[in-house]
Amino acid sequence: RMSINTIYPVVNPRLGASFAIFTSAFVCLILMLIILEQLGMSRDVIGQIVIVVPVLFYLAIGVLARTITADDFFISGQRVPAFYNGLSLSANCLGATAILSLTGVLFFSGVDALAIGAGLCGGLALIAVLFSSHLRKAGAYTLPGFMGLRFSSRIVRFAAAVLLVGPCMLLLVAEIKLGAIAASFFFPRISQSLLMAIGAALAASTVVLGGMRSLTWSQCAQSIVTLLGVAIPVIAVSVMLTNLPLPQLTYGYILQAVSELEVAKGLIASVAQTEPLSAALPGPDFEALTIPFMKLFTTISVTDFILLSLCVMLGGAVLPIQIARLSTTPSVSTVRKSLGWGVLLVGLMVLTLPAYAVFVKYFVAQDLSGQPLTEIPNWGQVAKSFGMLTISSEQLNSALGESETKLRRDAITLLLPLAAKLPYALLGVAAAAAIAAALAAAAGQMIAIGNAFSNDIYYNAVSRSASPSRRLLIARAAIVATAAAGLWLATQLPVDPLKLALWALSLSAATFFPIMLLSVWWARTGAAAALFGMGAGFAVTMLCIVMGQAGGPGLLGVDSLIAGAIGVPIGILVIVVMTLMAPAADDETKEFVEEMRLSSGETLFARSLRLASRGRASKS
Repeated sequence: RMSINTIYPVVNPRLGASFAIFTSAFVCLILMLIILEQLGMSRDVIGQIVIVVPVLFYLAIGVLARTITADDFFISGQRVPAFYNGLSLSANCLGATAILSLTGVLFFSGVDALAIGAGLCGGLALIAVLFSSHLRKAGAYTLPGFMGLRFSSRIVRFAAAVLLVGPCMLLLVAEIKLGAIAASFFFPRISQSLLMAIGAALAASTVVLGGMRSLTWSQCAQSIVTLLGVAIPVIAVSVMLTNLPLPQLTYGYILQAVSELEVAKGLIASVAQTEPLSAALPGPDFEALTIPFMKLFTTISVTDFILLSLCVMLGGAVLPIQIARLSTTPSVSTVRKSLGWGVLLVGLMVLTLPAYAVFVKYFVAQDLSGQPLTEIPNWGQVAKSFGMLTISSEQLNSALGESETKLRRDAITLLLPLAAKLPYALLGVAAAAAIAAALAAAAGQMIAIGNAFSNDIYYNAVSRSASPSRRLLIARAAIVATAAAGLWLATQLPVDPLKLALWALSLSAATFFPIMLLSVWWARTGAAAALFGMGAGFAVTMLCIVMGQAGGPGLLGVDSLIAGAIGVPIGILVIVVMTLMAPAADDETKEFVEEMRLSSGETLFARSLRLASRGRASKS
């Protein structure tokens, strides 16, 4: 009788102490800089220190976590505890797209922007419900690796690896752009292109030596900085305004004051009608503040709200880096717990960012609206000098921003410490949070592309005899090449980072969600159906995006930002039709699908390697 393997990799018992020391060091750095600020240290130096020091820590963690073994490089040795894997999952899910862009959209569009936040949180929940235990039991290194294992097809594996480059590269470009935007306020003498290059180089350097292992531990540190960087300013302001350190619960009181200010100062004198989603969402340039926060479906229709949330949710559920993370934990139960932590952390952030936006809106409406230029408070002048807002006339009109004052969407997160007159060091902390989120998400996309190129393109299609060390070398070269390609695209594409991220999620949803869903839950699904389903979903979604960018109404009138709303049904339809036309699944495929549902025992990938090794040994 064959015994069941229940021995799991040993987890480092010092992880908690190590990250507690890192967190304490970061908090001490903040407190020290606040004291030095009171003693007269230059504000420019303070802001630069609070950004640079954590970045050096990330780099050190990535280098110290270097490895020369394939399991460590590709799946972090399968010994990442639940909480730390949850931190990494949340880092991949949020990124600077949420910390900067989502906060800005909440500021300008109000509760309509919750479609994005709900989708981000729902994506992780979908992974937990639909895929987590099955994919952990499969144990493949990458999403294309799972496809190859499930369908016993090198062609499907190769196609999936090629198709994932599109959405991953779009997300990488978005994060590089947003990281450079956050850094540019503190390093004004460095050009935007050079800041992008520095960011791409830092993200690649952090993970190139250790792969998934370096990514895991550096992302944990970056997540800690992101959580603290968002929490500290918003909690401080909550205490200032409401005497309670619970902004998620107390911002309703301030929201009432904001609603009164919007009416009293004419900030909603002209409420926009619903319009196409691409036009309704605020762009990266300076925007006027004219939409009430609490009025739902002011500029976004009910249909667009639902479809946007679904596209973000389905795309987030099958992001290649998220699927790869499922194989990094010691067991199936651990991956379930890690997704619980991930949903909790992302949900907490999604609940906090509206409070952040409301507090900023309160200070803007109270201090800037209707004030003569000579009476604008100092924080407004500082924000103007940073390029966070513009004032183009002698008198601020009561309808803030209609032609006089406009604010940058991606600078709203940094406005709160300034507007609340918090210590300048906390402005740097907010920027450090955005930069940490950008580096974490960018590095994740580099790993997804690099590992897929090594395992699913080079090893799968070019050299089946490649040694583990050779595959690691190829993966490292692919990570560097991915960083270079992402940097080049970031400097050449004058496109809104938020649009890039939403396009990426639509592409990911349309390409991979139908086949991931059906391959796990329908044993009859075959290789041909998988190949054509992925191709159809990707092609239709890309066509919709291209038509939207060309100035047309989009395919079937669907906006390009929710192109996945067409691609996902098309992908499912193609897979279902081709599967029903094909013969029933053989016994081996049925057994594979059934075994994926068993949480105990060795992974199916490990078993396939063991059997292949035994076969080679018997032949020799």
